[in-house]
Amino acid sequence: MGALGDFVKKGVRLVVADSEEPQAAPISTPREMPAEALGASPPPAAVTSDLPAASNFSAVYSEAGIELPAHGYGIDKVAEMLENKRLASLGREVRATAVLTALEAAGVTLADVIQDALRRDHALDAFEASKRQELEELKSGSQTRIAAIQQAIETFLREKNAEIEALKQGTDSAIEAFAQLEARKHREEERLRDVVSHFVEPAENPITTGPAATVASPGTERR
Repeated sequence: MGALGDFVKKGVRLVVADSEEPQAAPISTPREMPAEALGASPPPAAVTSDLPAASNFSAVYSEAGIELPAHGYGIDKVAEMLENKRLASLGREVRATAVLTALEAAGVTLADVIQDALRRDHALDAFEASKRQELEELKSGSQTRIAAIQQAIETFLREKNAEIEALKQGTDSAIEAFAQLEARKHREEERLRDVVSHFVEPAENPITTGPAATVASPGTERR
């Protein structure tokens, strides 16, 4: 009997029907079980989760309050049974039948196992919805803050550019005013020199007509 014999040795009863005896009703497989028999409930609404998105699913299940059924046969246990090396060489349907037989012997219904899987699936859906909502809120908040920062930068640049332009204009105006001062000063000094020249020799004329000596500004170190 091979791998199935191992289940028999463990006390699991397998009903093998031959052509001369009436066959027992086959054990329902997942694809044969109607949806209403599973008692499936709608997924829960998204709830806030304190777990980070990178959390392992064991933490997600724990946060959702999912515990192993009292009889000890949850979807993970069944997964281990299906992956048992003693069943590895058997076909998919045979492995499923062997596991269903073991569940029947333990007094566990397939609906209980699938309910465990459904609860976990719903917990995963709710966790994903929670993290998606967090992401959308983060994106929205970030975009709002980025827009505010960009607006602040644009306002700052406008103000500083206007200040720079005002400083340039002020400097240009001062340069122009100083140039006009030099021209008027030169004309005035020429007039004064001309008047004084009537009374002194040219070499002795005290009136200067060139640029004034540079006067050190306050705070300038004298050498």
